[in-house]
Amino acid sequence: MRKAFGVLLLAAFAFGLAGTPSFAFNQPPLNLGLTDILDAPPGPGTYFTEYIQAYQSDKFKDKDGNDIPGNPEVANVLSMNQLVHVYPYKILGGHIGADVLLPVVAISVSGTFGPPIAGTPPAGPVNAVTSNPAVLGDLIVGPFLQWFDTKLLGRPFLQRFELDVVLPTGQYDEKYIINPGSNLWTIEPHYAFTWFLTPQLSTSWRLMYDYSTENDDTKVKPGQVFHLNYSVEYELFKNFRGAVTGYYLKQITDDEDNGQNISNSKEQVFAIGPAVFWAASPNFFLGLKTQWESSAENRPEGNRTTFRMTYKF
Repeated sequence: MRKAFGVLLLAAFAFGLAGTPSFAFNQPPLNLGLTDILDAPPGPGTYFTEYIQAYQSDKFKDKDGNDIPGNPEVANVLSMNQLVHVYPYKILGGHIGADVLLPVVAISVSGTFGPPIAGTPPAGPVNAVTSNPAVLGDLIVGPFLQWFDTKLLGRPFLQRFELDVVLPTGQYDEKYIINPGSNLWTIEPHYAFTWFLTPQLSTSWRLMYDYSTENDDTKVKPGQVFHLNYSVEYELFKNFRGAVTGYYLKQITDDEDNGQNISNSKEQVFAIGPAVFWAASPNFFLGLKTQWESSAENRPEGNRTTFRMTYKF
């Protein structure tokens, strides 16, 4: 259901890094690994999903994928609260739906970007890694069309088109490097599907593209990004699936500062890890996964562990 049952669009959230053009890190929170296994509501109705995602990184990578000195570290715990409604009404054969997500996050940081530079910003040296103690992230809303009855090569193929809009409603202060909110608008169309290759074996993908506006405070505009979540799932026992899951992000265009391109600012990262998913009842679903990042450029590289609980009213 989106940033649905399987986003956002968040959304995905990692964390928002702003105001550090020398090392980029300007992308807003994105759906990185938040949704994957059986990425669709099972039918019309109203669903509430709670995602609890813990992220930890003690490596910040530069444009070449090398460690940035200064021992910068970040950790956060995200609570993503998602409400999805799928109507019985159809357009073009797909059910009309709507998605709303509200992230709440606690962030902890330490270290500096390079050797400490004397100064007294909110937390020590001028180049210290600083985080906003506020907790509210940006609200996400999105209409979608969901098809439950299509087939691909004769096998069930559930698919969805969604257009998510991330509103700059989260808490933000430009004096901090890391904020719960991003202070900009993001538009994210995405296409998600689950294909049942056999009754036991399935694969789920979500393909997302993000366009963000300029941050009014820093005058920095993040570049456009393509990213995806993926999983290959197998039913080990009745209603219980094991899976290999992950995500990939590739920034397509440079960030901009006051309308000028910031060279060497493109971000990328890849992640993979194991997961389990249990349909405890027709109206209650549980999931747990962990994913390790690699090949990061211009962003942190770490590990995400996500617990998901979905209830159909």
